[in-house]
Amino acid sequence: MKQFLLKTTRYLLVTVLLSGIIIGGFISRKPEFFLGPAVDYFQCQYQYGQINKKTGFTSIIIGDSRGNASINPRQLGEKWINLSIPGSDFFEGYITLKRYLQHNKVDTLVMVYGMSYISEYSRWFNLRTIPYRFISYGELKELEQLERKYNYLFHNRAAGHATLRYDQFVRELKYWHSPFSYRETFLDGLNNCCFSQKKTARDKQRVIAQLSEYRGYTNFGGADSNNTDVIDAKLRFEPGQINQHYLEQIMRLAEANDIAVYLVNPPMNQASFNTYNKSLYESTINQFLEGLQKKYSRLCVLQTEVWLPNTMFGDQLHVNKRGTSSFSANVRARLGR
Repeated sequence: MKQFLLKTTRYLLVTVLLSGIIIGGFISRKPEFFLGPAVDYFQCQYQYGQINKKTGFTSIIIGDSRGNASINPRQLGEKWINLSIPGSDFFEGYITLKRYLQHNKVDTLVMVYGMSYISEYSRWFNLRTIPYRFISYGELKELEQLERKYNYLFHNRAAGHATLRYDQFVRELKYWHSPFSYRETFLDGLNNCCFSQKKTARDKQRVIAQLSEYRGYTNFGGADSNNTDVIDAKLRFEPGQINQHYLEQIMRLAEANDIAVYLVNPPMNQASFNTYNKSLYESTINQFLEGLQKKYSRLCVLQTEVWLPNTMFGDQLHVNKRGTSSFSANVRARLGR
């Protein structure tokens, strides 16, 4: 019996070790297939590259995917570049500005973030920022200290508190590409790696071409119209404490580098606006924005179009090409450019 248990244990250990080596090897060689959707990987890596190099553009846009889709920097002028990162918020925005300033001078900063992400209800932080390693390990440790201060896990308030340090450890494993952090999605990644190489190459070429041609602007939904109502009128807007900390860091950088800062609320479709208008959600958002105006003399909340017709949306959150053209023109007019 003892010998049987020893053999079984050895077998299990060898199996676990071998599977870990296999998964780790695939992640190392083909990260676009095993860290997440390939299109997401290519898009984020391109934006990271623009953030970390000298471009010469002095007016920058940062934001989430609605920042990517809502403003075409070419419509604003020759000095503009869109450095938005899908799924991001003020945390990635601060890292973006800090790194871009290492190689470039900035005089104007436009921030475009959906309010739900400022409330820290985004799943993308753990699906993109962490596995794609946008942040350094030192920056991750700084975030962990802030989480311990406020006693919750960033973008996951349901976790944390009593299990905070354990949750941080699990996230670190994902950051370091521990094979067993990706075991649940490995077979899907392997299938795509084996049978979707040509499609992935075409997708990469398409994504990079558009981002390059339009300086970081790209559309997401491709529909001619969308009338999905995404607003919960009874919801009270509450900004996350950690996001507020990183907004403070952005404003400190802006002060130190004499940067004019504008905050833009991306447009919603008309169906959503019908619910949003005069709701608790709208009033609490307005209170938040008014508070920011009073707190930061350097920040201007740009009064842009709150909504656009359903026919200008490619999906429930993102404008299509017509919507981009319209909203970009509106932003340019409001900026007085």
